[in-house]
Amino acid sequence: MHVTVSCVLVLVLSGRPAAGSEHDIHFLSEHAPESAMDAHYQSLPWPGARVEPGAWQPSVDFSTASTRTEFIDIDGPMIAIAATRGVTSATGYEVLGFYSDMDVSGSGGRSALDPSFLRGVPLDVPAEADFTDPRGTFRHFGVGAAHVRERGRAGHSAQFIWGGLLERAEIRDYQFDYRLVSGADAGTTGLLDHSSSATFVSPFVGWQQTRAFSPRWSWSPRAMLVYPLPPGDLDTRLTGPGFELATPADGDPIPLGDPFVVLGLAVAHLPSGFEVDIGGNVLFRATEHMSHAGVEDAFVVHFAWRGTRAQHGAD
Repeated sequence: MHVTVSCVLVLVLSGRPAAGSEHDIHFLSEHAPESAMDAHYQSLPWPGARVEPGAWQPSVDFSTASTRTEFIDIDGPMIAIAATRGVTSATGYEVLGFYSDMDVSGSGGRSALDPSFLRGVPLDVPAEADFTDPRGTFRHFGVGAAHVRERGRAGHSAQFIWGGLLERAEIRDYQFDYRLVSGADAGTTGLLDHSSSATFVSPFVGWQQTRAFSPRWSWSPRAMLVYPLPPGDLDTRLTGPGFELATPADGDPIPLGDPFVVLGLAVAHLPSGFEVDIGGNVLFRATEHMSHAGVEDAFVVHFAWRGTRAQHGAD
């Protein structure tokens, strides 16, 4: 965020308003993978039924997500597997794992190149630049465990969940070709590379309530807060005529990883265990641009199979 503020101030003071984008390229490059992480948090597994002593509840979750931050696109699927086991009729635990492999692409566009966090850049920057051929791959995977507290009664299940994730985010070959179009060095070309990796220990806390509204169907409003810690590093490598600079040797990385509030409303078919998070799919698209400025469009489609969903109808 501090990079964005400094970029705006410099542009205003220098009389060079950005053309084609109100955000600099580094801001957009940060928010693309962070939005992808949000989509994965939105699609994490949940317990499928009221906990029972000694009983395992398997879950398999599939999702696909896409984010466009002006001219940068990131999209791809995620799979997650979980199992919940009851210890008593009121307590249990969940173990889970997830994996996603996404592609970075896009049409390219014009934005501000403002590497103020790099030392000794031999260019007249900040300056407007055309960025072409956005590319890269984003892998996000992790494992986790949670305590499950059951407070349900006949006819519905209410669960409080708290635990943590050990997760890894890797964005490789995350590159743009650039050509300056303003300033004393207009016409200069080079490469901007934000390839990075980060490991997080992410506590989370959640709540869901499940009610059967017919013998065959149930609905589950839910909410969860996930907080990746510590902030990761989005590194930068900038090349141009006769120079190559990179963090951390030549400057400070950009912080990567934001807390995210999951909001969802799942509808489940009890006999089959099939579930679709209709509310999450709608709310993610409606609100993601609020948590990550520069996001123009984002969606996630999340569905799951819960092994013991039919137990809700038996209570």
